[in-house]
Amino acid sequence: RAMRTRILSPLPLKITKMHKTLLLIALSLLQIQLGTCEGLLEVKKASELVAMVGQWEEETMMMMDSESNRRVLFMRKRYISYDTLRRDLVPCDKPGASYYNCRTPGVANSYTRGCSVITRCARGD
Repeated sequence: RAMRTRILSPLPLKITKMHKTLLLIALSLLQIQLGTCEGLLEVKKASELVAMVGQWEEETMMMMDSESNRRVLFMRKRYISYDTLRRDLVPCDKPGASYYNCRTPGVANSYTRGCSVITRCARGD
């Protein structure tokens, strides 16, 4: 009976398209680095590489989590848009109508000011 030995790799077995793209970018940057530093390269131990990969995975997962949260917030639209902040935008063009229910006819808060000495309407000015 022949014994089969399986080589255990510290790297994850599931490699996605994103991982391949990031690996290609990393290799390209490494090639640029080697070209500019005249071939000097610090060799790291396998344990250091495993730690670096683990740290990269944690950062990637945190980034993906915040990215998904940003998308959820964008879909819910619970923020003030730039269109709302424009100066020339009138929320409701009906005077006295509520901003939240502008379509309903009628006055939300009718206010009439009385005539007094301070407003000078009593003297006919």
